[in-house]
Amino acid sequence: MSPSACAEAKLVIEIDGDSHGPEDQAAYDVARTRWLEERGYRVIRFAAEQVEEDLAGVVEGIRGACEAKSA
Repeated sequence: MSPSACAEAKLVIEIDGDSHGPEDQAAYDVARTRWLEERGYRVIRFAAEQVEEDLAGVVEGIRGACEAKSA
């Protein structure tokens, strides 16, 4: 799944599904995260299962990350 971003908070939200398991994908994710962080973005990740099973918790995690960035 493609990441979403909040430019104002400089926050990138990644939802990781099954496609993130292979080593080549994991290496790509690490490189992309590093590239984004070098540009001042913060990347937070959630497993797809977590979104399905605990959407309220995911939303709370995103809200907390936004608040931490603005503090």
